[in-house]
This record gives sequence, structure tokens and C-alpha cells, in this order.
Amino acid sequence: MSLIKKSIKLWTLRLLLLTAAAAVTGCGLSQEPSSPGKTDQVNESASAIPSKPERIAALSLDAAEVVLELTDAERVAVVPRSIENPSLAFRTEEGSRVANKIAGATSLDPEQVLSYNADLLIMTKLHDKEKEATELLEQSGIPIISLESWSTMEVLMNNIMTIGAAIGEEKQAADIVAEMKSRQEKVVSAVSEAVRPTVLVVSPLGPGTGPYLLGSSNISYDLVRLAGAAHAADSLGLTRTTKATIEQIIKADPDYILLVEWEKGKNDEMNEVTQTPGWSTLQAVKNKRVLVMPARKLLNPTRYSIDTLEEIAHWLHPERL
Repeated sequence: MSLIKKSIKLWTLRLLLLTAAAAVTGCGLSQEPSSPGKTDQVNESASAIPSKPERIAALSLDAAEVVLELTDAERVAVVPRSIENPSLAFRTEEGSRVANKIAGATSLDPEQVLSYNADLLIMTKLHDKEKEATELLEQSGIPIISLESWSTMEVLMNNIMTIGAAIGEEKQAADIVAEMKSRQEKVVSAVSEAVRPTVLVVSPLGPGTGPYLLGSSNISYDLVRLAGAAHAADSLGLTRTTKATIEQIIKADPDYILLVEWEKGKNDEMNEVTQTPGWSTLQAVKNKRVLVMPARKLLNPTRYSIDTLEEIAHWLHPERL
């Protein structure tokens, strides 16, 4: 057996043992190898992942947040520029100490990434540009951890464990996940017998995009569900993010509405729906059940998503939490 293949097998065994240990100690991670959010693969042309890589390239915001949560910025070679935006990211201070920044998901340049001499690449393959870049980066021989999705709390916890194992910070990752799982279980138990109101999430997708209705492909869907509500996107038949219209929102007429703020103090992105006559007819508006949340809380999957879950659950069911 070649050294490369042997190293890859040892790495795979390490992940399997870690996942099994996490399940035994109560971290509740799925052991199905095809579960979304686990490593897609370590590319077979790569040399072994260092036991504690020192030049980590975290190419997606979600991955960068976890890496900077688990280790010092000095070990990180490059992160997306969005890490410096406090409306989108939590680890902004740590991110500012990383010397190299890239544009991120929508314009990932493989040649630029390779110029940073990383010893481990971590990325999420959601956009076509990221998928194309992954194919090119796999040819470089640098180990790549490619993640497919962060759309549920379970997947988020799996991804934290996967990244922790990849960068040699297994214990810290396990501690974070154990706390998240414990707090989630308390919320779910508290709201288990409550009446489930409907909640609609309306958000921009970036500056100047206007409002969109978020479906089940975003972690906000799972947060709403776990917090003891039914997501209003289901009644509209939405599974993916869709441009919002006041007609759709009136049709759903949810009990509660979550508005996502992409930039702090700026809500004009929502004017297309909130400034229409129909907005005031909604029961959520009449009953003052509209909550504005920054994008980093509701859209960006991090360890702090558990705080968001608790906040939403308390908003919906204050008598139970």
C-alpha cells in the first residue's frame, strides 16, 4: 500500500473513531457516512493532513468561523473578507488578524488560494464557483475538507467535529458540541407540547438584493422548527430561497415574521414588502410579532446558533422558557 493511500485510510479511521466516541459521550452525531455536512473526501492525490496544520485556508465564512473558534488566527493562512463584517460574522476580531482575505464563495480563484501555501483547505461546496474551484484545487495535492451543507443544527455540529478533527482540536470541538446539544435538548423539551405557530423568514441575500423568502435549505428553517414553530414556507410549498412578494406573504399570513438585517441599522432592503399597503393587514404585524435579527444570528451557522435557537424559542413561547 502506498504511503499516500495509507495516510488517507488512517485519516478516515481517525474520523470514524472520533464520530463514534462523540456519539457514545452524548454529542449525538450521525454515523451515516453519507450524511450531509461530513467531509466529502480527502483528495487522493494529496499528502497526509498534518496532525496540527499551521497554514489553514478556511475558504467559506461558515468554515472560517469554526476554525477561528477552535484555534489561533496565527494558524490561519486565509479567510473570506466577510469575516470582518460584524453584521455577518462573529469572529471578526480574530478574522482581522488573518493577513490574507479572499472574495469568497461567488468568486473563488484557485490560483490565488494556492499562492498562500496552505497545508489544509476547508470549504463548503454550495455555489457553482466553489464546486469548480474544488475540482481544480484537488489537483494541487493539498488536502481538502469539502463540506456539502450547514442547513441543520445536526449538520452544524457534525461540521464542527469534522473541522476540529482536521485541525487537531478534537477536544475543544467536542466540548462545544456537547454544550450545544444539551442546550438544544432543553429547548426542544420545553416547547414539545406547545401550540406551534407559523413563522416566516424574510431576508436579503446581500446588499441591494431586496427581500427573499427563505426555505428549508437554510439553517433558519431548522432553528424555527426546533424553537417550536411551523415554518410558513411549507404552506407556500417553498423548499428553496425565493424572491419575496407581498402577495406571497399575505397568502401565508404567518403568526410571526422574522426579518433579517443584512447591514446594521439598515432595513430599507425590506421596503418592497414592508412599505406596501398589504403589510399592515398581516396578523403578525397587527399583533406586533415581527422580530428583526442580524444575518449573523439567523443565517450564519456557528456555535452561536444555539443562542439564536433559545432567543427564537423564548420569543415564541415565553411562558415555557
